[in-house]
Amino acid sequence: MKWRLSLGITILLLAVFMIWSILSPTETPLSETPVESQEPVGNWEEPIVQAVSKVGPATVRIDTTREVLVDQFFFQQLQEQRGIGSGVIYRDDGYILTNYHVVADAEDIMVELADGRRFPGSVVGGDPLTDLAVVKVEADGLQVASFADSNELRVGQLAIAIGNPLGQSNTVTTGVVSAVNRDLLVDPGENRYLEGMIQTDAAINPGNSGGPLINQGGEVIGVTTAIIEQAEGIGFAIPSTTAKTIGDQIIAQGRPLRLGVLGGSLTPALVRSLRDQAGLNLAVERGAFLTRVLPNTPAAEAGLSQGDVVTAVDGQEIAGMRELQDAVQRAGFGGSLELTYYRGETVRQAHVQL
Repeated sequence: MKWRLSLGITILLLAVFMIWSILSPTETPLSETPVESQEPVGNWEEPIVQAVSKVGPATVRIDTTREVLVDQFFFQQLQEQRGIGSGVIYRDDGYILTNYHVVADAEDIMVELADGRRFPGSVVGGDPLTDLAVVKVEADGLQVASFADSNELRVGQLAIAIGNPLGQSNTVTTGVVSAVNRDLLVDPGENRYLEGMIQTDAAINPGNSGGPLINQGGEVIGVTTAIIEQAEGIGFAIPSTTAKTIGDQIIAQGRPLRLGVLGGSLTPALVRSLRDQAGLNLAVERGAFLTRVLPNTPAAEAGLSQGDVVTAVDGQEIAGMRELQDAVQRAGFGGSLELTYYRGETVRQAHVQL
């Protein structure tokens, strides 16, 4: 009887202990705390702050004054028009990259540095086809922005825009690289495109034009240039590699290296569209289709004209406009190219001296 009573008490105590173990809270050693419950180390905004601190001092405000004709009842009158844009210091001896449209036809240019100093600026040269210009101020020892290789850009990576929208100095907005190698029609009348652009959703407003678009490391990946009025949250920037190439050429030669043509790349679908909608029959389905040849350029001097299709450079077939442009850059100032092109059904040759 005593044995049975002892066994019953033991079982009862064991059951109580098991229930207490289940219901009682347990403490987990700090070393075993789940990762998801730990506080994040550092601050996620800090990389953006550090990136801006690197490029902010190299971002400038550009104030312009130009005279424009305005209608006053029955006559026209010259009026002073003020504009504002941004720029990024490219060399420490006073060379600044900005947009061509920011400084085009400006009578007076004033550049304000991030530290508040102001200098008169002069246009060294510009390229309306890429909307890039170089402005010079007489100053030394300026803080220069570091430029990244825009060919390495990936869609989705962080993009930070710095500029002077609505006259507010060094305003920062963030977004991502939405797309690369975008072609943007900026002048339907002349069929003029900005080619190979970076698309971003970082907010770009009037006054941002010419300012830097940077990555998380504080390197310039583009020069902001345009927004789409009929779309919300879409902006564009000139890739940094293109900006550096054009900037170097303008500083060294006073002008960019250009063949002097506008146009696009032919595809079989485009050829069918031109035939069906415009009644234009082309002899080939691949090549660089010229929609305009600019006067006083190497292309005009070589006899090229609107409607020609360039199919080969120095005997090597090309698929489109970008390959033609690359060939021009490889040839360099003073170089020459032998172009094969079609005019209607007739194949021709042209010697181009750059």
